[in-house]
Amino acid sequence: MKKANLFLAILLFTSVFVNAQQFPQFTQYMYNTISVNPAYAGSRETLNATILHRNQWAGLEGNPRTSTLSVHSPLKNEKIG
Repeated sequence: MKKANLFLAILLFTSVFVNAQQFPQFTQYMYNTISVNPAYAGSRETLNATILHRNQWAGLEGNPRTSTLSVHSPLKNEKIG
């Protein structure tokens, strides 16, 4: 019974701090290829890491912000599968 009460209390307190998600806003598709098309992963011959941040309508409260981090690399074609 104590575990159930503890679970309900944690659920109640964590739900207060939840923010809604939005659809990501992307304009620089040439720099953000893996977020737009996941099939792009591993297409370059080296490790690729990209960090992007977009803060649209900076002067307004509650403005849409989008941040992405993507890391991908090709796999060696040795005994896979």
